[in-house]
Amino acid sequence: MKQEFLKGIMPALMTGFTDDGSGIDTVRVRRLVCHLMKQGVHGLYVGGSSGEMLLCSVEERKQLLEAVLAETQKKITVITHVGCAGMRDTLTLARHAEAAGANALSSVTPLYFAYSFAEVKYFYEALAAETTLPVIIYNIPARTGMTLNAAQLHELLSIPNIGGMKFTASDFFQLERLRADHPDQIFYNGSDEMLLSGLAAGADGGIGTTYNFQADRMLAIYDFYHKGEMQKALALQSQANKIIEAALSIGVMPACKALLEIGGLPYGTCRPPFLPLTAAQYTELKKRAVDNLGIDYMRD
Repeated sequence: MKQEFLKGIMPALMTGFTDDGSGIDTVRVRRLVCHLMKQGVHGLYVGGSSGEMLLCSVEERKQLLEAVLAETQKKITVITHVGCAGMRDTLTLARHAEAAGANALSSVTPLYFAYSFAEVKYFYEALAAETTLPVIIYNIPARTGMTLNAAQLHELLSIPNIGGMKFTASDFFQLERLRADHPDQIFYNGSDEMLLSGLAAGADGGIGTTYNFQADRMLAIYDFYHKGEMQKALALQSQANKIIEAALSIGVMPACKALLEIGGLPYGTCRPPFLPLTAAQYTELKKRAVDNLGIDYMRD
């Protein structure tokens, strides 16, 4: 049976670091989590790509999740991404997440090496067997280099304890077919600029980076879609895409952290080798943000 608590709009939470980048700034993290909860998000996706997971240690990822759970207090769903370069660290984070109180786990396909499908399947079987929490496959071929066909994705979704998939791709025919074949599992749209398209293809919700600073707009797209008010949903998607386009032109991760600051919630910068925005980039982004999001859009 589909787990209803996993549905909805879930920001892919960005990680707030200290000003010198040496550690997690839990005050910043909890402030952003509090803001997003007030916006009405259904849950959070913690420690994924948007959380700079590959630039964090295992202990930092544990600390991040614990800070989020301390703030959410079980009021919303928390999915934690546990994927690492090595399986040992992945399983360590999985055990920690369940003990800490997360609601579900997620992981990208194994990274860097050109793993065979048999090895990818083994990875998810081991992860799903390590926990009683539902495991969400994170399919993002543009980042992992692992492009799986429909038959392979179907096979992964058929592993016991796999609860669904974060689908960060543009083949909505594939998404719709997977949705039809797995009606009791949860599917998330993972491309912010195509949230409405993903919902129309059968996604149960969305997980995205730009939700960090425009959660209210993404929630409205979701709500209008489910009310059948498609023109309103499409108009909001178009508005969202204007600022998404600006972020993409600069670099999504540094731009999104800058947009948090521009909106009134300073959140520091990304870890190297990401570079901070130049003065010209920041000025242009600020203009686009004010034009498309309003002034002080992060203030409650």
